Amino acid sequence: MSRDRSIDELAQIEFAGSLTEVFNAYSRELYALARRWQFELDMAASDSRAAMEALHGHPLLFGLDAKLKARRVSKRLKRAQSLAHGLAEEARQFDRAYRKHFLQGG
Repeated sequence: MSRDRSIDELAQIEFAGSLTEVFNAYSRELYALARRWQFELDMAASDSRAAMEALHGHPLLFGLDAKLKARRVSKRLKRAQSLAHGLAEEARQFDRAYRKHFLQGG
């Protein structure tokens, strides 16, 4: 396992030169990354819920409703998906805020 904890798409963008271009590129890459996470977490929530619901009748559930438990557990991934959506929206706002406050004299 690599000890490098950087996110390659973002780490390759250096904050030097034309900040307008750099911040735009960073914003686009961060948005794309967040959207990929959002999609992945949505799929994982659905898949994990289906897998847990298949445990219906499993002796360790002690007769408790597998669908209810599956919904509760998969809700964590849905919350993470919601956070990824928020990250995507904030990525868009990063470039807009720079332009507003530094280029338009806001």
